[in-house]
This record gives sequence, structure tokens and C-alpha cells, in this order.
Amino acid sequence: MARHPNILLILTDQQRTDSLGFMGRTPCQTPNMDRVAGEGISFDRASCSSPLCLPSRASIFTGQYPHQVDMMRNSDTLRVNATLTDRLKARGYFTAYAGKWHLEPSGGPRALKSKAKKLGLSQFQADSAPAGQRVIDRWFDVAEGQSSADYSEWCEQNGLPDGWPVSDPDVRTHRTPSMTTPKTKVQNLPPDKTYDAWVTDIALRFFRDRPREQPFFLVSSWFGPHPPFLIPEPYYSMYDSGGIPEPPNFGPQAGAPRSNTTNFYHQLFLDHGDDWEAWKQSMAVYWGYVTMQDALVGRLLQALEEDDVLDDTLVIFASDHGEMLGSHGQWHKMMPYEESLRVPLLMRYPKAIQPGLRSTALSSLVDIPATILSVIADTIPDEYEGRDLSSAFADGAEFQQDAYRFSEHQPLGDWHNATDFRLVVDERYKYVWNNDDVNQLFDLQTDPFELVNLHDDPDVAGQLTRLRDRLHRWMVDTDDPLLPQFVAQAGVT
Repeated sequence: MARHPNILLILTDQQRTDSLGFMGRTPCQTPNMDRVAGEGISFDRASCSSPLCLPSRASIFTGQYPHQVDMMRNSDTLRVNATLTDRLKARGYFTAYAGKWHLEPSGGPRALKSKAKKLGLSQFQADSAPAGQRVIDRWFDVAEGQSSADYSEWCEQNGLPDGWPVSDPDVRTHRTPSMTTPKTKVQNLPPDKTYDAWVTDIALRFFRDRPREQPFFLVSSWFGPHPPFLIPEPYYSMYDSGGIPEPPNFGPQAGAPRSNTTNFYHQLFLDHGDDWEAWKQSMAVYWGYVTMQDALVGRLLQALEEDDVLDDTLVIFASDHGEMLGSHGQWHKMMPYEESLRVPLLMRYPKAIQPGLRSTALSSLVDIPATILSVIADTIPDEYEGRDLSSAFADGAEFQQDAYRFSEHQPLGDWHNATDFRLVVDERYKYVWNNDDVNQLFDLQTDPFELVNLHDDPDVAGQLTRLRDRLHRWMVDTDDPLLPQFVAQAGVT
């Protein structure tokens, strides 16, 4: 029987699609990401299931939407098994994970990893590790590197300053809770000693030490380009901020939900400055951050190439969500706008994917597990909401009849001063239901920056009804806990 393909899943955090060099939308250079797309396929209209780290990543490993697995906030705990890795391990895969995990039980990886070290564990061992470690071990044969405490300890052992960027108070707000800000700062480390370089070293060690008789599923999950924008030279100064044009949707827009101006992240936007001049440097350093991540992609591809397994490997590159960077007057993510929702989704596997494809078919990160299982000729579980994208591997064309994708969000707490949303998007329109707030309808074809809310425009009333009814059906089918509120407010039955 033919050997199953290897699988390399590379995840960045908070990367906008306009940072991909081959798209030509910004000066940002990403030659290695471009290579994956150029030798495979780019799903140019990919979106996330939720524009927040943990809910989005939950979908990648479960094939379901966040509310289905009780993973709506970063403090939640995954209550179901990661069926993707269960299936891969049953098919004989060696499974390994390096980097930012974000699906750990309450208490976080720092405490769990510390307990594991005290127990003398070299890996996550099911019999003796704490509960969180047992969960991770059940999913992966080896996993390491998700703890910032481990990295900080490694820096100390190697005579380096602590490179964990979130620890620096200069790039955090004085507000409570203390979140990262758009402020930029040069990091006093060489690029090969940053957190994500350290994670990549771990991934490469897993790759080198893997059992050669098994196909592998290797995940390399990075922190960047998630803020803070604290990165070393030469990447910090790589892009000139002087000529960066102001986005058409910079700052608050008319017809927006009330929560756009009450939420915590709008306050951080105002703290940084409501003039584009204050944001240029943030954008330039963000691009440098992405280019630094791209070099790490190159290291992984080079390792596969040197080991003569690159063409036998399904390479998937994605990010969990985007970044607002001042658009619509917002900082960070957690918004229903394209800057926050749209994500890179690139795949390379020359034995199945024609090179150089640019697909405009709707896709989502929730589709990744079904696509992987299809490529290895495994059965796709009935509970998967995501769809198999492999039908687009021949020509990139549309591959489904019911061409809709969905996304959702729950506020992080009372301090967030935001509202829940649910949204549906088709090949042209996006409908957003904002719980107990202003609802939105955008024509993404004529209004890509989402400047005009068409919700009350009689000329598109039919589109509004169609999308609202489709969102309603999705909420019913997935047992959405906000269904009663949606029915009462949207007037559907």
C-alpha cells in the first residue's frame, strides 16, 4: 500500500492577507510563503471561524465551529477530542507539535509544563503528567515549546535577555487589563534567538528525530506577527513608514455598531492616536515582523528539501486570524471586518495540487481537517462542519453548491464593552448580526473596505433576507446558544 503523504502545518498568529508578497497589495516581502503559493494553491478568500486565537485554533483541530466545542474565548477549555490527530495517529502518523498551543485547560501551559518538569518528564507522558499534559499527549506523540516560561528560562541559560515580547512593559497599556499596544520597539536579540526561532528549532528537532518508517504530521505554531511589535534588526527597520498611505477605512466609520466606539480596543486605538501618522510605524514594523516569520518558513521548507521529502509532504500555511491595525478605529482583532477575518491559507503538494493556483472560492480554517483527511483518503467525520477543499486542487474553481462561510465572536468579559456577533458571507455579500446592536450588510465586491452599511437599503432587501435566513439555518443546525436572541432581534421564524 502506498505511504500516506507527510503533513506540515505552519501557523502564524494575527497575520493579515495583505501582508503576503505575491498578492501585491503592500511592500511586504514573503518569498517563502510566496513559494508555497506559487508551487501550490492560495485560497484568496479564506476566513477564520472566529477572529480570536483559541476559538480559531479549536476549529483547525476539531473541524467544528467554536460554539460547538465551547471554545469562544481564550480562557475556555476544549471539551472534545481533536479528531484530526486521532485520525492521523490511527493511520500510523507520527504527530508532533512545536510552539504556541493555546488549547490548554485552565491554568495554562506555564503551570502545567512546570509541574511536568518537576516530575522529570522529557515528554508529555499520559500516565504521570498533569491533566493538561495528558490531553496534549493524547493528541501528539511529542509536543514542546508552548510555554513562554520555558523560553524565558532558555534565554537565561544562554546568557540572553528575556526575549518573550509580552513581558516588556514598554509595549503594554497602562489600562486594566494590561494588553499589548501598537507601539514599536527594537528587540535586543539576534533573529535566530527569538521565541519563534526557538520554536522552529524544536520543530526541526522533532523532524530530524522522527521515526523514519512513519509519515509525520508536524505543526510549527508561532507567536508572530501577533503584537507587541517588538522585533530585532534588520527586520525592525526593513520597511520605510514614510510613504505608507492611509487606508480608506482608517478610523471609525458611519453606520457602525455602537460597540465599535465603546469597546476596550477602540480605547487603545485612541490611546495610540486617531491620526494615521501615529500608525505608520506600527504598519511598517508589522510588515518587518511578517518578513521575519517568512524566513522561518524558509527554514522548514529547506529542511524538508534537504531530506528529500518536500514533494511527499502536504504543506499547509495559515494564520489564525488577522489584525485591524487602526481600520474602523480598532486595534487587535475580534471584529467582523475583513482585516480581522481574512487569513492566509496556502497549500503545496505537487502530487495532488496543480502549481500556481489562485482560488477565489470561499474557504475557511474550519475546512483544514476535512481537507487533510481527504488527501490521505480517510473518512471525514459526520460532525465536521468544515468542507473538503481538495476539489479545488485541479483548477482552483468553486467546489460546492452551498457557498457560504460563517464566523462568530463572544466578548472577553464585561471590561471588553463589546457585543457578540454572528456573520455569514457568500461570494459577494456579508451579513453581520451584532447582538442587541446595529446589524450590517456589506457588498464586498463594490465596497471591499466595508464603508457603506447596506442593511436598511431597500435595493438589497432580497440579499439581506437570503443571508439572514441562511445564518438562521446555520445557527439552528449547529445548536448556537444565541439562537433565541437572534430570532427575537432579527425577526426570523
